[in-house]
Amino acid sequence: MARYVIGLENVLANIQREMMAVRFRTYKGMFAAMKFLENEMNTTPPLVPEGDSETRKHYKSEYLKDSWFILGSPHPTNPIVFAGYKASYAEIVHENVGVINWTRPGSGPKWLQIHWDRNRTEMLMIVAQNARVPGSTVRAGSSDFVSIGSRSNERNVEF
Repeated sequence: MARYVIGLENVLANIQREMMAVRFRTYKGMFAAMKFLENEMNTTPPLVPEGDSETRKHYKSEYLKDSWFILGSPHPTNPIVFAGYKASYAEIVHENVGVINWTRPGSGPKWLQIHWDRNRTEMLMIVAQNARVPGSTVRAGSSDFVSIGSRSNERNVEF
């Protein structure tokens, strides 16, 4: 099957590549960054669309926003975190291919790409703040980093 819609996959691959480039990253930091992204996509426009009942019936799927997942491996030397959507129609909705009835107020196309572009530095800072300090069991603290623009070092991420 030819794949004409690659925007969503490209964004997820870029997130993965940039987080994996942080030296001494930890699973906790990568997971916290993805939870931060999830929170942003569900609270700040453009929100994750729900999809109308006809779209969900056609694709036999749940609400798009409820199909977001975060998986990973907390390996001590090479932690990995993957995220994405289980809903089969996520790519089509993300790229706004065809006519889509945006049933959730504030939602729109390219929501993941927009939030990644908007929050890239913040997410990488979260990963860096949770990085291991080489040669010890201590992780880097928020006092080691300065705020960027009007953003603070405080994170509202629960574990």
